[in-house]
Amino acid sequence: IISTKILRLFFMKKILLSIVFLLPFISLAQKKTFVVEWEEPKVLATSISTDKLPSFKNGYDFSHDKGINFFHQWRITQPINENNVSISNIGYEVISDDNLFDLKKKTIPSEVVFKLINVEERGQLYAYAEVSPIINDNGVVKKIKSFSLNYTYSNSSRNQYSAQEISNSVLKTGDWYRFRVDKTGVYRLSKSFLSSLGLNTNVNPRTIKVYGQGGQMLPMANDAGYPFDLTENAIKFVGEEDGIFHDNDYILFYAEGNEGYNQESNTNINLYSEVSYYYVTAGAGLGKRIQPLQEPLQDATEFIESYDSYKFHELDEYNPARLGRRWFGDRFDTENEKTFEFDFPNIDTSEPVLVKVYAAATSESETTMQVIVNGNEVDNFTF
Repeated sequence: IISTKILRLFFMKKILLSIVFLLPFISLAQKKTFVVEWEEPKVLATSISTDKLPSFKNGYDFSHDKGINFFHQWRITQPINENNVSISNIGYEVISDDNLFDLKKKTIPSEVVFKLINVEERGQLYAYAEVSPIINDNGVVKKIKSFSLNYTYSNSSRNQYSAQEISNSVLKTGDWYRFRVDKTGVYRLSKSFLSSLGLNTNVNPRTIKVYGQGGQMLPMANDAGYPFDLTENAIKFVGEEDGIFHDNDYILFYAEGNEGYNQESNTNINLYSEVSYYYVTAGAGLGKRIQPLQEPLQDATEFIESYDSYKFHELDEYNPARLGRRWFGDRFDTENEKTFEFDFPNIDTSEPVLVKVYAAATSESETTMQVIVNGNEVDNFTF
């Protein structure tokens, strides 16, 4: 009898211990249901635009680029597993094109777009949800009246979630020299140029390195992937093989300037800087080099005879609303007509041309602007 009791007690302890150890790894499914309370349309007016739009109570967000979004934020005690989120129980109601008012159809997605992420504000952890409340389902426009978000909590603790890996920058050691780049393209760095920067060129040229991210703007979202430190660029060093930096040796590398289309800000120019910078250093190991690629031996299967060329004219000189990141140039006041010429060599005239014009006006009376391309009127703006 004693042996049986001891065996049972031991067995019960094993079960209890197993339950205790398993509990931390169980992540119960969570569900949060939302009701979108649609109401009468609202008019959003600024000094440069007036828009009548479908509207709902609470969590309303609108931009001309992204359209209408529904958002909600609530406090949580532990981080959500952002990779395990789904949407369900969606209730729809058909909405007519007339009831879209000034909402542009191109901003309406073909299916529900949603996200649920962790955010931290003033030391408190929150869940932030965002959902597109109107969809275009194969030509049938629908508005969402209710939905549920399904999610689980992350097994990591809040401290683990909030912590960010801290490491020493590459700038901590060695001597670094900076030079500017105005335009995107391939650049040639000669020995005399590097010497003028202050770099000691009496070193093994194979240890010379070039760092930099180029002149593009940082992503708006804090959680977007971006290098934490300066990135080393692969370069082509002509003449480094003998380990001596001769006067006729040089570096070739691809650098990015501050121009180039940025979708987040809808601009072709970096809003915060007119130039981009790169850094050069030497020593502490071999530098990163462009590696040769072997040319394929097979016959070509695809032939490219044309490509899309892209040019722009943009001056960021005026901000009519005196807020935000939208800037304009080329004022039409005393001079009410301007001509902009673009040269595209070897243009394929059989293909259509896409022209985008962004304009804004501030006036106490109605203002119009006519857009003419190659002698043909393509649009007439009314402000």
